[in-house]
Amino acid sequence: MRFLRFVVSNVPTLLFAIALAVVIWAAAIRQADPVESRIIEIPMEIVGKPADAIIIGRTPDSVFITIEGAVSALDQISPADFSAVIDLSDVPYGESEIEIIVSGGSDQIAIQNQFPESTTLRLDQIVTREIPVSLQVRGEVARGHRIGDVVVAPDIVQVTGPAERVNQLSESRVTVFVDDDREDIIEQRQPTFFDVDGNVASVVGLTVVPSEVEVVLPIVQMAGFAEKPITVRWDGEPASGYRLLDVTVDPASVQVTGLPALLEGLRVQTDAIDITGLNETQTLSTGLELPEGISMIDVQPVFVTVVIEPIFSSDIVQRPVEIRALEEGFEAIVDPEDVRVFLYGPLPILDTMTEEDVRVTVDLLDLITGTYVLEPFVSLAVEGIEVRSTQPPAVTVILSASITVTEELTDTGSLIDLETFNLTIDTNDSGSSYWVNLELQPPAALIPRGPTIHRGSRI
Repeated sequence: MRFLRFVVSNVPTLLFAIALAVVIWAAAIRQADPVESRIIEIPMEIVGKPADAIIIGRTPDSVFITIEGAVSALDQISPADFSAVIDLSDVPYGESEIEIIVSGGSDQIAIQNQFPESTTLRLDQIVTREIPVSLQVRGEVARGHRIGDVVVAPDIVQVTGPAERVNQLSESRVTVFVDDDREDIIEQRQPTFFDVDGNVASVVGLTVVPSEVEVVLPIVQMAGFAEKPITVRWDGEPASGYRLLDVTVDPASVQVTGLPALLEGLRVQTDAIDITGLNETQTLSTGLELPEGISMIDVQPVFVTVVIEPIFSSDIVQRPVEIRALEEGFEAIVDPEDVRVFLYGPLPILDTMTEEDVRVTVDLLDLITGTYVLEPFVSLAVEGIEVRSTQPPAVTVILSASITVTEELTDTGSLIDLETFNLTIDTNDSGSSYWVNLELQPPAALIPRGPTIHRGSRI
């Protein structure tokens, strides 16, 4: 009994001692493994979004949270241990503020706060509507024509996107421009959309199927009107040596009006154009021959272009070969002396060429004695003529040193051994020139320049 009374009387002291021991123990533990706070970033996840819904605007990509715990526990934690979720399962269409739910971690980690705690977004339904396509024509077709039954294919397009935007669309239009057109117009056009107030509405971000429609705009000729090609009528012949290459008319056709019976089988011709003696291309103004009861819708000038060109032909002329750049103290023999030149060009020019208009030469500049095969050069004094070839294509030129002989012969015994040379001089009747036959025997070095054997030179 005494012991029980002792224990009961010291219970407060015992409890205080136990509490003090716990505090001391906790302090020791905290000092060895202190408590810290850290901020980590967690990626955002959206769940529960309906299949036919779309989020308007931008949601946060991540959430920052502050966690607290012992360092040993914090070192074991990573962002993957937490999750940040926006649940759209029960969110109505329109604008709403939605709580961001953060969960995860462990019993040793406490989430102190997060940023942001919520976000505002707009949820809209994805809808598809059929929008009619109308056609707008601007401009006028040519006189005597009208627009037939137009076709827009398809005449309805489907637009898919957020209901808030799609429901604002009222219609779409395509515009085709005409400018005095006479033939059918077929074009691919992208529709322009308008809202319920008649303003142009953007469809950027919306899906339009198809994105383009085909417009067929038939242009029909009215009764009593016809478009007829113009036929050119001409008389005469071009000048001699020239030919008529082409005839064109501008415009190529003309719009006429009259009784349908008169228009059927009508042939529109120009007034007769006289091309007699023309030797060049000319553009002439002319009128049209229209029967009584037929008239042009639009009176306009008619121009006829007559294309005249010379007749091209060939010719062969024979010309002597002339020597050019023959140095003093040399003479040349050309074989053959004449060549034939093949020419090609306009016949009127060929017919008027003279002998002086064609020269054939060979150039001996800087050549020494010897035998050469040279290609002759043909020069023309007129333009527009082409030299096709020469026959032969090359000539042989023998180039030698010339010898001058006087009537008073000088004793050359002291200079030349008479036994070395055989010199014969023949005088012609005039006595002014001589033919020399010279045969050279060794040594050849006694004669400065010249061939080994040279006979019959005229000096």
